[in-house]
Amino acid sequence: MSEEPVAPRSKNRILTLIGVLIGFAAMVLLVVFWAWPPYKSTKAFDEPKLTTVHLDEEPFMRLALRPGETYRPIDVMEGTVVAFNCEVVVKASGKPRFVLQAFGQTREGNDCTFQIPVPTSPGLIDNLVVTFYDGGAAVATDSLSVPVMIVPRFTGIQFQALEDSKHLIVDAGSAPDAVYLYARAIAKLPGDGRDFAALFFTADPSNGVPVLEMMPLKEGEAPEAMVGSVIRFRSYGADLAGYAFWSPEPIRTAGRDGNRSVTDLYVGIFRREAVASIFRKVLKVDVTGPDTVTVTPLIRNATELAALTVDGRLLSQSLHVVRGPTTAAGNEARVPAEAGR
Repeated sequence: MSEEPVAPRSKNRILTLIGVLIGFAAMVLLVVFWAWPPYKSTKAFDEPKLTTVHLDEEPFMRLALRPGETYRPIDVMEGTVVAFNCEVVVKASGKPRFVLQAFGQTREGNDCTFQIPVPTSPGLIDNLVVTFYDGGAAVATDSLSVPVMIVPRFTGIQFQALEDSKHLIVDAGSAPDAVYLYARAIAKLPGDGRDFAALFFTADPSNGVPVLEMMPLKEGEAPEAMVGSVIRFRSYGADLAGYAFWSPEPIRTAGRDGNRSVTDLYVGIFRREAVASIFRKVLKVDVTGPDTVTVTPLIRNATELAALTVDGRLLSQSLHVVRGPTTAAGNEARVPAEAGR
């Protein structure tokens, strides 16, 4: 009976040592992998620099752009006075100095906070350039150029986009049977945005009667209006702000009988506390069976509806939505374009 050869003891030790070294190296690589991003973030603040600018509450910072890409200009409204401020890493002990060049004028200060009058030149595209001198140095430490575009003065509601059931953008001229509606308002709301709500309406262009959109009705539940939250996202000068809102459920574009080819969409902003009473003013709903609901509009036109909105002025113009073709499988036709404004 033969015996199995036994590896020399020194060879076993070498293999063990190699295994330990490989394990140690793997552990070091793992630590470096997890520690590198925080290290880079921390290292970025070791040097004095401009980091972020806020213009009219819109943020701007340096990004790594790919070939052919450019920064999107920040919209500022003509005739307003907008706030400009920046965040900065200061290292020197002396007071920093900031120089801002905006619309042909130069401003200086020891902190990066400026008020900028916007010229009445809608369509003008320009760059606001801020230069930072750490500790008041004679040589510039860093600078940042912020692209801007002056837009016409506007207050009211603008449609932003329509999306199908899969949240793909569709065109108002070729839309599916039901769409999600996205809109924004530029206004001066008398209170916090959370105190207000967006309500959605459809109308047959042949009679122009707005019909309040309701949430899907389940058996045993009371009818409820489709309510969108009003979210403040920026300022437009000292007196106006931008608010975004969207329909929480798809809005029917084919009418309740499914045969309408063109539908007008409206959206308005109302006081949230008044939504229940507005529901009763604009719509009568009779649940006559498990699957049967009779809806009767109680207002005659958009003018009557506008009077119920905040200050009687926050109802959109109508958006004409045309039903598009569908495929044989019943999928919605998709046209990648923005909804009309």
